[in-house]
Amino acid sequence: MMLLCLALLANFMLVAGHDHQRLVQICAVLLGASIALVERRTVADLFSGRPGMTLAAFFVLGMLSAAVSFAPRFAFFEVANLFLLYMLAAMVAAEIARHGQAAILFVLRCLGIMCAFYVFLFIVAYVGGLSLGIPLALDDFTTNFSNIRFFNHAQTSTLPLLILLCCLTPRPSKLRWLWMAVGTYWWMALYATTGRGTLLGMAAGCAVVAVLARRRAVPYLQQVAVTAVLGLLAYFVFLTVVPALLGVEGMSSFMYAIDRTAADPSSGRMPLWRLAAALIGQHPWLGVGPMHFAHYTGHLHIAAHPHDWLLQVGVEWGLPALLCLLIAVAYGLRALLAAGARVRHDDAANETIFVALLTGAVAILVDGLVSGVVVMPQSQLAFALYLGCAIGWQRTMRPAAQAAPDGIHRAVGAVCIVVAMVGVIAGAWPGAAARLHGEEMTPAEQAVNTGTQWPRLWKAGYF
Repeated sequence: MMLLCLALLANFMLVAGHDHQRLVQICAVLLGASIALVERRTVADLFSGRPGMTLAAFFVLGMLSAAVSFAPRFAFFEVANLFLLYMLAAMVAAEIARHGQAAILFVLRCLGIMCAFYVFLFIVAYVGGLSLGIPLALDDFTTNFSNIRFFNHAQTSTLPLLILLCCLTPRPSKLRWLWMAVGTYWWMALYATTGRGTLLGMAAGCAVVAVLARRRAVPYLQQVAVTAVLGLLAYFVFLTVVPALLGVEGMSSFMYAIDRTAADPSSGRMPLWRLAAALIGQHPWLGVGPMHFAHYTGHLHIAAHPHDWLLQVGVEWGLPALLCLLIAVAYGLRALLAAGARVRHDDAANETIFVALLTGAVAILVDGLVSGVVVMPQSQLAFALYLGCAIGWQRTMRPAAQAAPDGIHRAVGAVCIVVAMVGVIAGAWPGAAARLHGEEMTPAEQAVNTGTQWPRLWKAGYF
């Protein structure tokens, strides 16, 4: 848990830009894999049960797709990186399953602290800019991110957890005011940067829990409403009224979002979706190769991924792999709902945790239909943290203990982790070494990454 939290903190506070955030993420998954091999407690649970078997089939199909792709090195990296992120989530889940609600609170407080530090960066930029008469800019909200949307992607997984932290912190505690302030800022930043995908995901998540959890969802939804309204008030006070009083231009994010949506509701994604559909028709079984949308979309020069997780898996991994992933997601949602059904009606804390985790699941799945929430390094780490909390919590609600895994499962899990580590190192090393040394792009990279760069593995995402 600490490893994942430290990686998220480093990307928020210590490193700047997509490439360096990716390097932090690579270090995190490799270090986490090493810890898992030494501890030998997580490796056996990676593919346990029916959900694990469907995920195993998903990754096997990804390996087959990578083997026949144009650039296997990039494809194998994608498969290996996602597998190790899943392994990190499994490690978090194992800790939560062992220590219960106390472990969830620890994770939430670590998240709250790192987000509070990130809020401090905005405060410095805000006060410094206004004191010098410099108008506010979107970059003030997204320090250390190469694109404002990459920050929004991380918000999708973290906002439901921050609101949960507010709910679980006792009202007399002074820390509750800090968490409320952080949650309020998270909403204000979301409004200011017009993160429509995250807003849509949160709205969908709240609607789902209102229908499925009903009265149990009321305390959490009340906290969502309070922080969202406070964020709206903070937007108008700090981003419009105060700048106007100081003679500095304020923000007009809402008008921008309305005009942009009216002009093009898909925000330029339609060509990406059409290309993805065409490639699926040409390569339905194994796809074009993991990460390989970044190879086939260079002529569009819009993005290096389809901005839709369903299309991304379908076009890159193939339809059978997409089916396996959908089955695994269905199993996971069913397990989460079953765990929620086992919560006693007098157990307010666990009821709230269930509602928050279900909200987060829907928010991520919905936002992922229009964004790259599953692509960028910081949002991948945040998603792994959320997934670990969700899996771990639902395990704590099981009525019976699981059977201890045998030696074969441990051996298979260890082999998979070692192979994935090799895939990540082999796929990332040439580019990682160049970025660590500050080297320029190679002529081949420059040829396909002219003008604006569209990130995938690295900021210069096309290959």
